[in-house]
Amino acid sequence: MIHQFYQRFAKHLVAMVLLTQLPLIGLALSARTNNNVEAWMPESSPARQRYEEFKRTFGVEEFLLIAFDTSQPNAPGDSMLESVCGRLERLPGIRRAMSPDRMRAIMREFQVPDNVIEQRLQGLLISRNGPLVGIAASLSDHGLAHRTGTVADIREVLRYSQLDTDHTLIAGSPLFAAELDRLGGKEANAVYFTVTLMICLGLLYYLIREWKLTGLVYGVTLWTINATTVLLDTFGVEMNFVLSSIPVLTMVLTMSISVHYLYYFQEALDEGAARPIARALQLAWWPTCIATLTTCLGELALSVSDIVPIRQFAYAASFSSLMAMVAGLGLTPALLIVCPTLPRRTSNSHNQGLWLANAIVSRSPKIVIATVLLTLVSGIGLSQIRSDMTVSEFLPDQSKVKRDFLRINNDLASTEDVEAVVNCGTDTLPFVEKLKLVQRIEQRLRQHPAVDQTLSLTHFFPDELPSSSVELARLLKRAADRHSQDEFTARGQELWRISIRVRLNANCTRSKLLEELEQELQGEPVTLTGMTALVDSAKQEIFNSFGQSVFMALGLITVAMMIFLKSIWRGFLAMVPNVAPLIWVYGTMSWLGYPVDIAIMLSGSIALGMSVDGTFHFMSRFRYHQRCVESQNAASLASPEGRSPICSAEAGARHALMESSIPFIQATLTATAGMFGLTLSSFAPTARFGWVMIALMLAALGGDVLMLPALLHVTNRRRKIVAENPATPSDSATAESVAA
Repeated sequence: MIHQFYQRFAKHLVAMVLLTQLPLIGLALSARTNNNVEAWMPESSPARQRYEEFKRTFGVEEFLLIAFDTSQPNAPGDSMLESVCGRLERLPGIRRAMSPDRMRAIMREFQVPDNVIEQRLQGLLISRNGPLVGIAASLSDHGLAHRTGTVADIREVLRYSQLDTDHTLIAGSPLFAAELDRLGGKEANAVYFTVTLMICLGLLYYLIREWKLTGLVYGVTLWTINATTVLLDTFGVEMNFVLSSIPVLTMVLTMSISVHYLYYFQEALDEGAARPIARALQLAWWPTCIATLTTCLGELALSVSDIVPIRQFAYAASFSSLMAMVAGLGLTPALLIVCPTLPRRTSNSHNQGLWLANAIVSRSPKIVIATVLLTLVSGIGLSQIRSDMTVSEFLPDQSKVKRDFLRINNDLASTEDVEAVVNCGTDTLPFVEKLKLVQRIEQRLRQHPAVDQTLSLTHFFPDELPSSSVELARLLKRAADRHSQDEFTARGQELWRISIRVRLNANCTRSKLLEELEQELQGEPVTLTGMTALVDSAKQEIFNSFGQSVFMALGLITVAMMIFLKSIWRGFLAMVPNVAPLIWVYGTMSWLGYPVDIAIMLSGSIALGMSVDGTFHFMSRFRYHQRCVESQNAASLASPEGRSPICSAEAGARHALMESSIPFIQATLTATAGMFGLTLSSFAPTARFGWVMIALMLAALGGDVLMLPALLHVTNRRRKIVAENPATPSDSATAESVAA
């Protein structure tokens, strides 16, 4: 029935792929993207809830800090800075621009002494020890909705003012968002994705050795990538940096399944099957479905995360795995009907598999000892594993945006801030008393060594208010007149806001800083929030989700293996070579000091799900050949000749390796070649995800080809040689070949 279906509809399926290829490419290129970093933060954490409440109370405030190096020739003077501020405020995306002179004028209006003014401006808009001065440009609602366009408008103003030089620096979250959008754009990703496609095309030809069929398999792979992207966009999934690896993952899985099917087709030809298309599908469908199921389980384990893009990745990756299975298993047979040019296997692959099998099985005890020791040493490093969520590390080292950020952060003003919300109560506490309360809290905050500067409404008042009631009344009258410009109080001055600029280092992390500030302010009516607190919450969520997702994937896949192998012991034993590679890679990373970030978090459960594919294939062949040898041994013991029995575990491991080792290596080469393209991405987490996935898949290959056969041989050496069922003729024939 299957053979007749493909004989009748193969050309229709291939024509469907060819005719819809270009429309799908166009739709895939127009898929929506969203790289808003705030969307990466945990949704239900207390830190996120406090931050959302802060935004509702004080409004969303994002600003860009534009810095100028006054030590350079033609550096802008005060009049030029004022002119730039005026031009910036005429932009639809800018609500207010503040230069040092503008802040001086406001403070002088409120009778702040000049020496205090200069002291307060240092670390905000004036460098303490360097030549930098800055302009703070706050975004309007239009600017928040169009960050990329607003950044482009600001650069145009600087170009018009002849200030768009290498000595003009810009930093701020809107610029990061614009740069992330640029790096996540199709133009920036086109290079590494094109390189990936070229590498995979060459690898496909190396495996198939025929250009026409290679081109058709390659076309089906591209069709699956584009169809998956279009369907995800139709379902409302917006592409972002986390999801940017989905096309590569789809490509890797589709190619792997297609190559597996072609291998089974060659095996059917070697068997002399009358209908090799149907026979290959009969051999391939069950292990492919099991492999897809375990891959989906590993991917769905990521859905435990509270970070939205990671949950989206879990569902999108599972969907792409199903699409890869449908396309690879459903369309590849049609390609062989249209283009029946796949060459037969040569004897070289059999000889290579035989040599490798003999080398591994004969050294099983040494391999087990070596891999167990490696696992123990690497496992010790896991105790030092840590997480990180530094947004600036998302950018490549050569990025001007990153260089500007580091220069401004070091020489002008820290861009890492914590927001403190002071609740002055709803009673009739006078304004002056509220002012003194906030001043006292600020003084306590500035005692912390990591606090670089603070900014609040008190910044615009003198430290000592006028003693004359008349002068004080005039001062408060001026404050009341500027109430519409007040960004530091809310709810009728019930809530006061203090922006705390902090400098973090290896000795003072976000978590430690927040903990120490909370201890310092214990008993005060203060709540700490802001992006720093939110990023710290995200870092903790990444670390927790990493462990939860890996253990969840491990549990689900272990149960699945026990069910499929019909043995608790075999299921447990089969998972050891899949867990060990994770320990090797992550333990080594911990020893080397690499932290777990949002990209590396994705790799563990995905690699675990993909590596079980090879394990299930090997265990199926091992069990089959072990039963054959045990049946032969039982027959030999019962015969008058009484031939000495052979070790069923050794023979089963050797024969399973002969059949599986070369396909394992080919599948791993296909997957690593696809992942290699990710390492060329300008977005650092994507590149790290590619490198870690390559390391995990190579380690998984070692687990499947080295550790698993050796473990099965060593742990089954004392197995009693008794057959539960009599051997079938085919089993006996296979057993004879194994014994030989």
